[in-house]
Amino acid sequence: MDSHEQLNLFYEIQDKVEDDPNTRVCIECNERKSLVDFTVDIQHHLGRKHTCRECIRRSVRIIKEYRRTHRYPDADYKCPLCNKEHEGIRRNGNAWQVDHCHRTGTVRGWLCHRCNSGLGLFQDDINRLTKAIEWVTQGEE
Repeated sequence: MDSHEQLNLFYEIQDKVEDDPNTRVCIECNERKSLVDFTVDIQHHLGRKHTCRECIRRSVRIIKEYRRTHRYPDADYKCPLCNKEHEGIRRNGNAWQVDHCHRTGTVRGWLCHRCNSGLGLFQDDINRLTKAIEWVTQGEE
């Protein structure tokens, strides 16, 4: 994989903004919406989140429902991806997060914050994850 094939979510998101400064494309639903449909966040590009309010509300509903119907993991629970236990995860608040597919809304279960965030940064895209695996294994040869 050469440098042109590397993933760069910032520029990909920036490209979706295109020519109309009053709209942007939501990275969840891929719909072009008015900037007022995106929560203000000065840390993000153009001062707005990249996910629209409607998609954020949908994710919050999914997570709340799962937490309501599924017990928080026991003390001996390990993250299915990194195999860390609660004590091995440095995080204020909840160590475990509800992981779900943003496209379908299907809940996959509890993951540690780092693993859940990592999947989110790759937007649950199998092709991106495969390329990332190929990229990381280059240094092991």
